[in-house]
Amino acid sequence: MPSTRADLSRLVAAGAAAVALAVVVGAVALAAGRQPASSPTPTASPTSTPAPTSPATPVPAISVPTVEPLGIPPVVVLDTIDDHDPRVAIDDQTGKLVAIRSGHAGDGMSVRWNTSKVDQVDPTTIQVTWVGFPGEDLVVLTIDANGGAPVLIFDQKAPYANTDALGSDRVLVLTFDGSVDASKVEVAFPSVEASF
Repeated sequence: MPSTRADLSRLVAAGAAAVALAVVVGAVALAAGRQPASSPTPTASPTSTPAPTSPATPVPAISVPTVEPLGIPPVVVLDTIDDHDPRVAIDDQTGKLVAIRSGHAGDGMSVRWNTSKVDQVDPTTIQVTWVGFPGEDLVVLTIDANGGAPVLIFDQKAPYANTDALGSDRVLVLTFDGSVDASKVEVAFPSVEASF
């Protein structure tokens, strides 16, 4: 027990200091429990992959036309009596052709090699029959004009003149934007002779 008033004052001061020290230590401990002394910096895991992202600008779809202007196909598959599908690529230099389709070919040859038959279907439409080798082949038809009348130039494989090589009919039906006289249509076969 303190003997004097001075001893009592010292004891009160020491107790107050101990209480203050306990409060400070408790506050520091409490703060230390809430926040770690140093925060680790997050790093990307080497096995993680980023989530896919969509492109910023959508890529427009490209539409490819399947026919030439005016509905004329660049290539016509010919209708033949056998299972072959010869084709005719069209090169209209006149701009007057508005429609073209295959006619139906019969069996054998109705004309000789490097000649043709042109028939009137209606005032603006003609049908052309010529002969080609049996089988699948690509013929190029260039359409030009001579004084207003169509000139049809067939570039295809063909045998030498006056041959007895077998061929098959080919038939095309052509429609123009004006009247056409079948009797004035010129047909040419400037192709190089095929070797047998």
